[in-house]
Amino acid sequence: MELGYQIPIVALILIGCMLSFTIVTTFMFRSQKTSADYYLAGRKVNSFINASAISSDYLSAASFLGVAGVAFLYGFDGIIYALGFFTGYIALLLFLASPLRKFGRYTVPDFVSERFHSRKARVLGVIGVLFVSLFYMAPQMLGAGKVMGLLLDLEYGTSIVIIACIITFYVTVGGMKATTVNQLVQFWILFGAMFLLAFIPFMVKGYTYTDVVNFIATFKGPDPQTGKIFDGAAYTSPAYWLTNLKDTISLLLALMFGTSGLPHILVRFYTAPDGKAARKTVIYVLFLIGFFYILSPYVGHVVRYVYLQGQTMGVSPHLMTWLAENGKNLAVPVAGSQFGGQILLGIVVAGAFAAILSTVAGLIITCAGAIGHDLVVNVFNPDMSERSRVKVARVASICVGLLGIPLGFWAENMQIAVLVGLAFAIAASTFFPVLVMGVWWPKMTKGGAIAGLITGIVGSFFMILGKGLLPTFLQFKNPGGFVMILTFIAIYMVSKMEYSSRGEDALPPDTQEVMAILHGPEKA
Repeated sequence: MELGYQIPIVALILIGCMLSFTIVTTFMFRSQKTSADYYLAGRKVNSFINASAISSDYLSAASFLGVAGVAFLYGFDGIIYALGFFTGYIALLLFLASPLRKFGRYTVPDFVSERFHSRKARVLGVIGVLFVSLFYMAPQMLGAGKVMGLLLDLEYGTSIVIIACIITFYVTVGGMKATTVNQLVQFWILFGAMFLLAFIPFMVKGYTYTDVVNFIATFKGPDPQTGKIFDGAAYTSPAYWLTNLKDTISLLLALMFGTSGLPHILVRFYTAPDGKAARKTVIYVLFLIGFFYILSPYVGHVVRYVYLQGQTMGVSPHLMTWLAENGKNLAVPVAGSQFGGQILLGIVVAGAFAAILSTVAGLIITCAGAIGHDLVVNVFNPDMSERSRVKVARVASICVGLLGIPLGFWAENMQIAVLVGLAFAIAASTFFPVLVMGVWWPKMTKGGAIAGLITGIVGSFFMILGKGLLPTFLQFKNPGGFVMILTFIAIYMVSKMEYSSRGEDALPPDTQEVMAILHGPEKA
C-alpha cells in the first residue's frame, strides 16, 4: 500500500449502501413473465425516470472519469469530448427518438430486419450491436479496475472479476425493471458527486475558471513529479485539433452521431410508453447531461492547476503520484480527496462506481437482447414460448457479463475517454446511417441497408484494429466520421442502383405503411 494512503471508509459505506439497495431492488423485480418485461420494463417507464436512467447509462466511466481526465491531460484539446458527447443528443432528438419508439420493437436489429424484411440484415445488426457494446464495455471495466484498486488497494485483475460478477448477477436476476430503478439512483449519485467537485473549488476555494486558466497559461517549467517541461500556453490552446483538422472532424462526427447509433441508449427509448414520451425524455436528458459536461472539464483543469503548484496547494505526496502515473483516469478521485478529504473521496468513488455499474448493466441488457431476442428467437426458433425466451435472456446476460473480464484485461493501459470514442466511431459508422436513412428515406432498399451495415462494420474494424496496415492518409485517431460518410455513400449508391434496375419492386412492399407509422400521429 502506498505511503499516506488510507482505505476510504466513507466510500466503502456508501458503496455498501448502494449495493444493498441494488440487491433489494433486484429481488423486488426478479419476476419477469415476458421478454418485454425483461428487455423493456413493460414499456411503462415515465419520461423523467427514463431520462435519469438514460443519463446514467450514458454518463459512463468515460464521462465521469474520462472527460475530466482528458481535460487534465490535454487541456483545451480535451474539451472536444465533452462537446461531442453532449451534441449527440441533439441529433438523437431531431432524427430518431420518436420514430423509433413509434415503430415499437425491442432492439436495433429488430428495426433493420422488419423495416427491410431481411434476416441477413438482422444478423448483421446483431454483429454490429455486439461489436459496439463490447468495445464500449472495455473502458467501463478499465474504470472499474482503477476505482476498485483505489478503493481497496486491490490488484487490477481482482477488481475486474469482482465488478463483472456483481453486475452480471443483478442484471441477470432483475432485468430492465431493476436496472432502470438502479440507474435512476446511480445517476443522482454520480451527478451529485460531480456537482460537489465543481462547487467546492469554485464557490468555497474561489478558483474561478479565469484564474485557473490564466495561471496554467503562464506556467512553463518542470512538471512537479516527472521533471519534464510543461508548456501551459500549449495546454490552454486547442493547438492539436486546429492543426489536425482531419482527425478533429472525424472525431467530432463520431462523437456527435455515434450517440444516435449506440444500441444501449436507443433501446431505452423502446421502454417509453409512446413517441411523445420519448421526445420528452430526450429533452430532459439534454438538460441533465448538458450541465454535467459543463462541470467535468472545469474539474479536470482545476486538478491540473493544483497539481502544478503541488506542495504550495497542500497536495499530498500520494495524490501527486496518482496524478503523475495515471492522471488521465484518476483526476476525478484526486479532486475528491483534495477538496473534501475522505468524505468527498467516498462520494466520488461511489459516483464512479455508480457510473460503471449503470453503463455495464445497460450494455449487458442490450447484448442479451441481440443474442437472445434477435438471434436465438427470431433467427433460430421464432415459436419459442415467453417463459423460454426469458430463460434465454438470462443465460445470454451471464455470458455477456462474464466477457467483461477479458475485456477489462485488454484495456488495462488505455485512456477511458479515448477508448469510448472508438466505440462511438463504430456506432456512428454502422447504425446511425442505416437508422437515419431507414427512417427518413423511403427509397432505401434492403440491399442498401445490408451494404451500409457491412461497410460500417468492416470499415470501422479495419480502421481501428488494422490501423497500422493502412497508408498514412487513411490513419485516423478516431475514424468514425470518415467511415460514416462511406456508409452513407454505400447505402445511397446501392439503393439507387437497385431502384434504377427494378423500380418500386426494389423497395419493401410495406414502405408507405412503415413511413406512416414512423412519421404519423400516435395511435390512440
